[in-house]
Amino acid sequence: MQLQLTYTAVPLLTLISVLASAQTPTVALKPEAYRHYIDAFNRNDAELTVNEIPNAAAWDWMKANVPLFECSDKSIEETYYFRWWTYRKHIKRTPDGFVITEFLPPVPWAGKDDTISCSAAHHFYEGRWLRDRKYLSDYARFWFLKGGNPRLYSFWAADSIRAWSMVTQDQHLGAELFPQLVDNYRAWEKSNQDANGLFWQIDDRDGMEFSIGGSGYRPTINSYMYGDAMALSDMATWVWPYKHDVALEFRAKADKLRALVEQKLWDETKGFYLTRPRGAGERQVDVREQVGFVPWYFNLPNPGREVAWKQLVDPQGFQAPFGPTTAERRSPRFMFSNPHECLWNGPSWPFATSQTLV
Repeated sequence: MQLQLTYTAVPLLTLISVLASAQTPTVALKPEAYRHYIDAFNRNDAELTVNEIPNAAAWDWMKANVPLFECSDKSIEETYYFRWWTYRKHIKRTPDGFVITEFLPPVPWAGKDDTISCSAAHHFYEGRWLRDRKYLSDYARFWFLKGGNPRLYSFWAADSIRAWSMVTQDQHLGAELFPQLVDNYRAWEKSNQDANGLFWQIDDRDGMEFSIGGSGYRPTINSYMYGDAMALSDMATWVWPYKHDVALEFRAKADKLRALVEQKLWDETKGFYLTRPRGAGERQVDVREQVGFVPWYFNLPNPGREVAWKQLVDPQGFQAPFGPTTAERRSPRFMFSNPHECLWNGPSWPFATSQTLV
């Protein structure tokens, strides 16, 4: 049956009845249609580090936990399953419950149970689609009840746990951790908020070493704290009895921070959110960096800031063959010489690309 829809006035109930009479069959994706990806990944992998789910069990675990996805572009489809196959490698069972690691082999800069808060919010945003909730509910409790260090790096904790709750429809975890999440926010205020109301951060503690813009009042930390304040305002309504005063308090914090970001970090001439060094009278740095897209991750910008996105497809801006660059190409300091292996002065980084895609 074919339907030709036009802009002529068709009564809604009539249209619904026509569509219903067509009896379009429900199409369900078949798991076995995607197993070949996992078999190929396993064949091509030298499995040097094994955590909770080895390669041999990867397909069974994915079939039970991962939403199936089909795409006409098979490279996108393959990448989707590769990401889940890789995510599964980082699920680690510990005496403190399940955690998600950033690196497979232990690294000296990691914290307890080989965890690093730098990537934790990405873990929640990506892993919230897993059918089994135990992995990320354990992980959330680890950060705030089992000895994790959530402030070693920037971490939009309340926002990402709320994002998990919105997918799982489970508000119990957020309500359970609400006091710790509030305390975490207040600790950030004490350590990283200046008298002018803005939050500062060292670029390395953002996980963004050797950036061109450097440290100071960065779009990252201020957006993260805005997102967490908005999340805490919402999550206060999940707590019994309803924390009305706390909800109002954090909404006010969010509104004030939003106004400061718009006033102090938006540069009208460059049409972009820029880092501002600490200190009275300091002006924004003279470089657009991919972190300037982070405010949109949390729906912070006011209407009219959309001009910034032109830079994403500008060859002198961030456009590149394999993901956007971390700094604009037109900057005279683009890819400045530095022997360190982690450089945010131009190379494409999946961490930043993920933020921009969100």
